[in-house]
Formats: sequence, C-alpha cells, structure tokens
Amino acid sequence: MKQLLILCQQEEKKLGRLGNQRADAQTRVTENHKQRQAIDNMLNEYHGSSSHRVNPLLLQNNANLLSTLKPLQNKLDKQEVLLQREHQRMDGLWRRQLGRQKGLSWLYEQRKSEQRKAIDAQEQKQLDDLSSRYQNQG
Repeated sequence: MKQLLILCQQEEKKLGRLGNQRADAQTRVTENHKQRQAIDNMLNEYHGSSSHRVNPLLLQNNANLLSTLKPLQNKLDKQEVLLQREHQRMDGLWRRQLGRQKGLSWLYEQRKSEQRKAIDAQEQKQLDDLSSRYQNQG
C-alpha cells in the first residue's frame, strides 16, 4: 500500500513536469506566431509603401528590407511547424501521463477502501465475539 502511494506521488510529479514542458512548448509556439505575424505586417507595409515611393534610394532601401525579411519569414514558417510538432508530442506525453496518474490514483483509492472495509469487518467481528461472550457469561 505504501509503495502504491509513493508511486502515485511520483506519477503526480511526472505529470507536473510534463505539464510545465507542455506549457513551455505552447509558449514557444505562441511567441513564434507573434514574430511571424510581425514579419507579415512589416512585409505588407513595405510592399504597400514601395509602390508609392519614387525616390530611388527609398525604393532600394525597401527592396533591401524586403529581401532581408523574406528569408526570416521562411525561417519562422519552418520553425513554427517544428514547434507545433513538439507541442503536439508534449501534449500526447502529458495526456498519457495523466491517464496513468489517474489510473494509479483510482487503484490506490480502491485499495484504501478495500483495506478500510477489511478493518471495519475485522473490528465488527471482534465486537460480535465480545458481545457473544458477555451474553454467554450473563
């Protein structure tokens, strides 16, 4: 019984660690998405503004900026896919661990209940035995 309780506690700790890792993975996905959104906004802004500019230097600066942002956008796209996969992997691990932890907790509670019932039955038997002795003596 004691070992089952220790196992339950260990599984609870594992679940907590996996929950933290799962949350961290989600945070990385969210941060990457925000960066990707910012790059998209900048690209849209510079695409729109480049057609209105007639100054060759400003057009060149816009072209340079666009050529710098495009590879960054592609990198963030690839990174987003990897981060989402990692998050899905961590979510799967967390869900499996949750099932394991819940199952062990249920088993522990069942055993504890069975043990309580056995102790209650034993105590009741002792009380019945004592009661019958007193009745036989009296």
